[in-house]
Amino acid sequence: MNSPFDSLLQPDDEKSVHVAPVKLNEVSGRYRLGVPVRPNIKHDNGFLDKFRKRPPTAGDRLQFAKWLSMLEGSEALCSGATKSIAPPCHGEDLSDANAAYRHFLFGNGKDRTINYERYLLDDASGRQVIPNVLEDFQRHVEVIGYDRVKFSVTSDAYAVGNGGIAPYPATVNWQKAIGAHFLWVSADVSVSVSDKSEIVYTADVTIHMEDRYNFNPGQHDIATGIPDSANGIFEITELAHQYTNFGTVQRKVSWREGQHTNAASGAPNSRQRKPQDNRRARNRI
Repeated sequence: MNSPFDSLLQPDDEKSVHVAPVKLNEVSGRYRLGVPVRPNIKHDNGFLDKFRKRPPTAGDRLQFAKWLSMLEGSEALCSGATKSIAPPCHGEDLSDANAAYRHFLFGNGKDRTINYERYLLDDASGRQVIPNVLEDFQRHVEVIGYDRVKFSVTSDAYAVGNGGIAPYPATVNWQKAIGAHFLWVSADVSVSVSDKSEIVYTADVTIHMEDRYNFNPGQHDIATGIPDSANGIFEITELAHQYTNFGTVQRKVSWREGQHTNAASGAPNSRQRKPQDNRRARNRI
């Protein structure tokens, strides 16, 4: 298959010969040529990195019952009309935060798949993720894609929050549900030449999200100031278990070389289901 660049490199006359070798790049920035490969993302283990596990005491079980009752109250109040008048809700729908915490209490450490589209749509910081990632993606794909027709790329990890590709979640709901987290990108890319002799890139992009849900020594809840140790004790006593959230979103993006755009297609047009839209018993597993 001929490269789309060939039409731009035709000699002006029959005696001219294009002999300059073309250097193909397989790596640029976070990106490298190849099929999707999860980068080596290392998550901390919260209180388990510092403390040994031990059996729960009667006092620990009493605290667990207290936090469970608080969760039940939040599930009852922090959605719908009451979210605006109940102080524990901070004026927000906490459906995602509540579902995440319930899985901490009853999920036995199993991985959990979240609706990351909801974060990208509902949170001011989340709305910066796709534009920022795509701008970086387009810039480096052009380097790898030079003189290629079709290829795939996979990336190293991006951090969200803590000075990463996008700020820490802005809403209380998503601060509690995922907080700072990681992304990586895989994509299939094709290259063509427009009728104006412009190089055009088209990419089917998948953004993979993951986050370790746990509590950390010395940290505290942003909204309430409650120290993480209040819940970290449940990790130590195995009354609750840390776990990993996963999510993926897809976008299609097309742009002319050097004219980066964030106008990607593929974002859902319909309402995104909340955890509470399912039967609440389902959120227990």
